Amino acid sequence: MHKETPYEFYDNKLGIKVKYLVSDKKHKDSLELIPYRTLKKRMDSQTCCEQQLRRASLNMDSLILFSSLSRDFKDNITTKFGLPKQEIKKSWFSQHYEASRDAFNFFVAHRYGENLEKKLDIKLVEQYTYNASVLNTVLQMKTNRKAYAKALGATSIDIWDSLSKDVNAFREVAHNLPANKDGLRRKATEYAKAGYSSIISGRLQNSNARKVTEKEQMALLDELLAKHTNLDNELICTLYNIVAEKMEWKTITSTTVWNRKQKSNLVTHAGRQGTKSLKANVLMQIKRTAPSAPMLYWTLDGWDVELLYQDSFVNKEGKRVTTYHNRLTIVLVVDPFNKYPIGYAIGTNESPELIKRALQNAMQHVKELFGDFYKPYQLQSDNYGRGALTPLYKAITEIYTPAEVGNAKAKIIEPHFNTLNKKYCKLMDNWSGHNIVSGSKNQPNTEYLQKIKHSFPDKVGCISQIEGIVAAERNKKVADFTANWVNVQPRHKTLMSLENYLLTFGSNTGDTNKLKGEGLRITIDHQLYWFDSFDINFRHKSHLDWSLQFDTHDLSHALAISADGTERFVLERKFVQPMALADRMEGDVEQLQRVKDFNKEAIEMIVNERVQNASLLEPLMNDPRLNDTLAKHLLTDSLGQHKNHKSQERLAVAKSTARIAERAETKEIKKVAKTFADEQAAYYSNQINAQDYL
Repeated sequence: MHKETPYEFYDNKLGIKVKYLVSDKKHKDSLELIPYRTLKKRMDSQTCCEQQLRRASLNMDSLILFSSLSRDFKDNITTKFGLPKQEIKKSWFSQHYEASRDAFNFFVAHRYGENLEKKLDIKLVEQYTYNASVLNTVLQMKTNRKAYAKALGATSIDIWDSLSKDVNAFREVAHNLPANKDGLRRKATEYAKAGYSSIISGRLQNSNARKVTEKEQMALLDELLAKHTNLDNELICTLYNIVAEKMEWKTITSTTVWNRKQKSNLVTHAGRQGTKSLKANVLMQIKRTAPSAPMLYWTLDGWDVELLYQDSFVNKEGKRVTTYHNRLTIVLVVDPFNKYPIGYAIGTNESPELIKRALQNAMQHVKELFGDFYKPYQLQSDNYGRGALTPLYKAITEIYTPAEVGNAKAKIIEPHFNTLNKKYCKLMDNWSGHNIVSGSKNQPNTEYLQKIKHSFPDKVGCISQIEGIVAAERNKKVADFTANWVNVQPRHKTLMSLENYLLTFGSNTGDTNKLKGEGLRITIDHQLYWFDSFDINFRHKSHLDWSLQFDTHDLSHALAISADGTERFVLERKFVQPMALADRMEGDVEQLQRVKDFNKEAIEMIVNERVQNASLLEPLMNDPRLNDTLAKHLLTDSLGQHKNHKSQERLAVAKSTARIAERAETKEIKKVAKTFADEQAAYYSNQINAQDYL
């Protein structure tokens, strides 16, 4: 057995056994550094530094804290017994080692052979038991990693490197575990999964154990097949056979690799080709039918149109350079009912702004077809710019369903682009070709393209070509599309209000204005426009600053938004009347009358409001606290009168002095009493000027 060590780790502290320090003839390894009684007194004294770590008990030695010893004591100990850390490492592993009785019983009971008639040799049983017992200790050390690290005197360790060194140093039993850390790690991992049977040699396994080995072989082969580097069959064969020789497996040929690749394609395909390819080519696909009516479902995507155009620019050297490889991008919104191009926008590259323009074009086209801004019931898009564009998508549809990431077949629009390319683009001389990896049948004659490149259209001309493709598609399908509008259920027909449309798609100059009699004025593309509203509430907000949201394609209306965003009004473009009566046209008189009627109603509202105010304030005029005040002189009653009240005050004074004065006051009251309309007019024409009064 291993030589006993004077060191012991207790309560996470390194101790030295007292019997190695004191004079003790019974203990041959004692250093006899100090008599026991003297050491006891020193430990009990407050002035000495030796500290007792543990008292002696049954099968437990008394310990002194190693770090509390004097330098000469430490030197004597380490000179004879070595450095404490190394000793502790050995003792820590050996202290936790226990021979496994369960392992011994398992190996004794093991049977193998065709009829399971053979038993293991007793020497193999002993070796396998030692291996299992040491591996049990290894797994225990790995599980209690923190305590193991403290035992080694370290805060962090390479666990398998440390365990490998301990296993190699531990020779109290005759184990034959791998000497290097990687081999030990594989063996311990295998043992943790498969148990005692993993220790038995393959040739001594029963048929069930051999199946486990076959599974390991197939797992190794599948992982090599699934490598993202797409290893060829020969290289996989070579790598597999290197492992097979070490593990005493049969070697294979590249034909075996090819056969396994076919059988395990479901498992290994994603590793070689990616998850997108797996979903598109291996996993189950969902079959779907086209929508039963228009406006039930829209889908959109960007397409780099396979049409070349030439473009010129001035380089850094000041020379004009012309390029001929340029292509435009179209964001196309398609209704899958009959693949109708409901909206589009063309630009140099796909962007959130281009997508917004395409959806705006779609809503405008819907209004052209059906008379109003009807929203699609469902909208699908890919995940491009999803975070920024999701509010836009949700604003124009009842249900927004983004396509699953990496699932190109979820969008019918991508195959539709291929159809448009073959149907239209391929007929044009500036066709760039399609899918260059598929072979020359899909490519134009590049030599001829080089000769005719100077005849390629410019950017404007290429835009016209793409617009022509969309127009052709619309012309062929619009009749069928609009005829089936009647088949859309009412619950699926949802209007987008003009306010929401302008709020979602409207442009803005960034300027603000206040409302004047002529309306709100705005300059768009260097041209002056006026907008106004026949909603009287808008006139009540004339003190606010307003910004305008407008549709550049239709300036008949605009949306006025207050600076704080809490007030919104849909405005009409101001109708401009001719000065000369001779220039009047049909509708001018009606528009003029609208303004007159609005102003008339506004004046009536103002008068009624003033009358109501006067009625509410009439009790104040009789309040004596307001006598001889400016407020009372400025207030009228519900009839717009205030002079008679002054007369009544004088009448009250006259009654107490003379009857003649009373008659005079009564006469004056009658004199100034008039109808409501006359007195009101007199009031407005002879109002008291408060500034002059002050």
